[in-house]
Amino acid sequence: MTTRTAPPQLMTAAEFLAMEPVSGKRYELIRGILTEKDVGTGNPHSRTVTRTAGPLFQYTEVADYGEVFTGEPGYRLERDPDTVRCPDLAWFAPGRIPPGTTGFPDLTPDLCVEVASPSNSRADRLLSGKAQMWLDFGAREVWVLNPEDTTVTRYRPGMAPAVWGEDDILDGGELLPGFSVAVWRLFRRRR
Repeated sequence: MTTRTAPPQLMTAAEFLAMEPVSGKRYELIRGILTEKDVGTGNPHSRTVTRTAGPLFQYTEVADYGEVFTGEPGYRLERDPDTVRCPDLAWFAPGRIPPGTTGFPDLTPDLCVEVASPSNSRADRLLSGKAQMWLDFGAREVWVLNPEDTTVTRYRPGMAPAVWGEDDILDGGELLPGFSVAVWRLFRRRR
C-alpha cells in the first residue's frame, strides 16, 4: 500500500508579508513555499553588508542617482505561485520605483548584492545560482562579496563572472557611472 504525501500548502506574497517574525530565522517565498534562508549572521557578514551599503548610499546621495536598500528587502519575482526573494542589498536606477510603493513590489533591483556566509563549495554554488536567478529576472548586475577571501564576483548578463581581489578598484561601470571603491574597503576599515 502506498501512502501519499499531501502537497505543501502554498503561501501568497500577502500572507508572507503578514507573517509574524520568527526569532533568529529569515525566510524567502519560493514558488509559494516558505523557505528558510541561509542567513549570514555574524560579524563578517553584517560588517560586509554595512561597509558595502555605505559607499553605495553615499554615491546615490552625492550623485542624486538611484536608491539603495538594505535589510534584505523583498521583491516579488513571480505570481501564482508567488516568489519573493530578498538580497542583502538592492540598488535601483532613478525612476524605477513607483511613488508610494509598499510591501513586496513586483520589481527586480538593477543591482543585487549578496554577501557569502562562511562558505564551502555548496554555498559557492548556491550563490552563483542565486546570482544567475537575479539576472534571469532582470537584474543588470549582481555582486557577490566573500568576506573569507575578500573578493567580489561581478555577474552581468551574457558575460562570464569577473572576480575582483582586495587590491582592485570596483567601479560602477555603465550602471553606476562615477562609482568606485577599493575592494578591501568593503571588508574592513584599515588595510
